[in-house]
Amino acid sequence: MDSIRFFLSGIVDYAGLFPPAGLNMATAVANYAQYRAGSDRDILGRFVAPAARLDEFGEAARGLLEPGDEGEPWRLSVIVGDNLAGARKAIADFNSMYSSSSDLGYALCDAVEIHAHTEADIVAAAQGFGKSIRVFFEIPLEPDPGPMLRVIARHSGSAKMRTGGLTEAAFPPASAIIRFISRSNELGVRFKATAGLHHVLRAAYPFSYEADSPKGLMFGYLNLFLAAAFIRSGMSEAEAREVLEEPSVAAFSFSNGGVAWRGHKLTASELAATRTHVLSFGSCSFSEPVDEAKALHLI
Repeated sequence: MDSIRFFLSGIVDYAGLFPPAGLNMATAVANYAQYRAGSDRDILGRFVAPAARLDEFGEAARGLLEPGDEGEPWRLSVIVGDNLAGARKAIADFNSMYSSSSDLGYALCDAVEIHAHTEADIVAAAQGFGKSIRVFFEIPLEPDPGPMLRVIARHSGSAKMRTGGLTEAAFPPASAIIRFISRSNELGVRFKATAGLHHVLRAAYPFSYEADSPKGLMFGYLNLFLAAAFIRSGMSEAEAREVLEEPSVAAFSFSNGGVAWRGHKLTASELAATRTHVLSFGSCSFSEPVDEAKALHLI
């Protein structure tokens, strides 16, 4: 349906370098080039890479980056560690080297992702990057993230939540995710999510790609983004949690006009408005979330 296809536009930030995929740089970059050229490129977001590996990215992307006069750059979201000054320099050097007029091709680091354990972490990082770079602060979901989200809002930042990992313990309770979404909505803080979201719907899946990987309940990216959309439309946190935990695609009714779930409806314009607030999710696989959506006849 057109409304869902538009809702998924640019939604997957490709994080193939990270577990459980853990690909080498050359393979991850080649994959990203293939996805950019494919029929589902409208769903593809940024390439996620650590600041310390930007030079390695440049080497792997040699000959793959398009010239600046041929369209949009390859956009990168850069994972920043404790060395903020070093990361700022690496990003500035990278953006200069791969500018729109560069013979090497056009690429742009226009987002960074930073762990923030305290309000002071947020303040320090917010002062280090200019307005041309969106700063995502990954904050704890427990206890109530409201105080840190308020600091992020004051500094015009964006938030990031971790929704899973390689073990059952890495997955937060549904109530914590809904609370984060609700507080972000109240404060007008844009956010992205990461980890454990490469499936469409809530269900039990293997935590990794290993043959003997344990299984457990994982959140679906469609559940999460629709729960956020319903919260923005005024749905209670209790009902939004039911959306987040909904395992059946049959419970959702999609059309060009929007989506309905158990008597609740969202228009196409409400879905579009949500995507200006809930920006993307990081996934170590691009094909998996796209192929599952196709198998369920969503796109």
